[in-house]
Amino acid sequence: MTGAPLVLGDGPLRPEDVVAVAHGRRIVLGQAARERMLASRAVLEAAFTRGDAVYGLTTGVGAIKTVPVAPEEQAEFQVRLLRAHRVGHGELAPPPFVRAVMAVRAAGLAVGMAGVRPDLAEAFCAALDTPVTPRVHQLGSIGQADLSQLAEIGLALIGHGEDGAALAAAGYSPIVLAPREAHAIVCANSYSVGVACLALHRADLALRALDVSAATSLEALCGNVDALHPAIAAVRPHQGVAMTIERLHKLLRGGGLLTGARRPRMLQDPLAFKVVPQTHGAARAALGHCRDNLEVELASSGDSPIVLAGEDRAISTGNHDITPVAIGLDYARLGLAQAVTIAGERVQKLLDGSFTGLTTGLRPDPDSPGDGLAIVANGAASLAAEARLLAHPVTLEQPTSGIAAGIEDRITNAPTAARRLHDMAGLAVRLAAVELICAAQAIDLRGITGELGEGTLRAYQATRESIPFTTPEAADGDIDALQSWLTSDDLP
Repeated sequence: MTGAPLVLGDGPLRPEDVVAVAHGRRIVLGQAARERMLASRAVLEAAFTRGDAVYGLTTGVGAIKTVPVAPEEQAEFQVRLLRAHRVGHGELAPPPFVRAVMAVRAAGLAVGMAGVRPDLAEAFCAALDTPVTPRVHQLGSIGQADLSQLAEIGLALIGHGEDGAALAAAGYSPIVLAPREAHAIVCANSYSVGVACLALHRADLALRALDVSAATSLEALCGNVDALHPAIAAVRPHQGVAMTIERLHKLLRGGGLLTGARRPRMLQDPLAFKVVPQTHGAARAALGHCRDNLEVELASSGDSPIVLAGEDRAISTGNHDITPVAIGLDYARLGLAQAVTIAGERVQKLLDGSFTGLTTGLRPDPDSPGDGLAIVANGAASLAAEARLLAHPVTLEQPTSGIAAGIEDRITNAPTAARRLHDMAGLAVRLAAVELICAAQAIDLRGITGELGEGTLRAYQATRESIPFTTPEAADGDIDALQSWLTSDDLP
């Protein structure tokens, strides 16, 4: 772990900060956060001493919210609450997911509204300083506080189970929870937000990769770059369109298409080539909306109850409802799906001689019975279809629920929304790699390598480093390497 640590309390985390911690950056509790937490803890301890009814402090939770928790039961209650909420299922989350979750929960506690000791936020930070990542199941949360995933992390933090033992062996000192702190661990949407930050980062990379593959396909088609004129964004200034046009110009800069040295083959290209600015612009707007909601969440307290120091009391809230982020994630997937769809269509068009003027399947020998790249179309269609299926909104799946004696009758499915964006973005990058393979083949058949733009030439070269020119037989090479390049810092 290198670089200066992120200091909680100096300012709100950004999504990219969460990504950095997920991949190894340190995070520590700052003095300002510590002071806020001590102030709110003093209010909560006063309420505890008075015997005030405070949800999760002096009472049980969920269906047993009316059952009091006596002072002498508090220590046992903290452990029991975590064990009761450990109800995860399915595959284990990748370690970066779990690290992101832990960073987000520490940041939420550092806001200073949960009424917990600074020790609890520091426990998350200390565990992140070890090479051990608690095992967390991906399924179990309905998006109304990620109870199951956070309970698994909480049990590790108090030293329970194999993960608790592994943390202790790595030098971490298990925390002994004070009243209310077990509830504070689980009563948050940190899994949804943490995974969403990673998913948004991956989606941003995917859209940039699709910019590159789209520009390279324009070169391969000898497309009409009038569709990229800056005036288009000026006369219809939807968010993201101008940014997309600017990026495509940068990729095509210096090449024959943009300079006019190479004339377009058609006045009107297929829409999948012609409307890249509009479609990618809409995807950028959707991802931007998702980012805005995540930034609010990362700067906020989603706790219930929250401590009102000025009123010397704690109140129950609905701040554990994460509808804005869940809807933002649905919107992000719908936006990215449009860019994926036209990428899939461009692949089909590049393989169709009636659109390119080249051989069907981009075969080097028109008299060969070999398929060339023709069957690549099947794989591309499969990728695009799978991505579109992941784009279906999940926030509408809200059946009436009898959970917790009918109290918890509202769900958002935010964790599912986040995981699906992450998976969908991976498919989008893979599709961009397939498109580059087809575009590079068409560029070679036209013999226009020396006429490419600065960015599209780099894309062509990166493709050829991984995937050789396709002979009459099937394509060969290392598409995984090309996919990795599309998410690397070397991407133009």
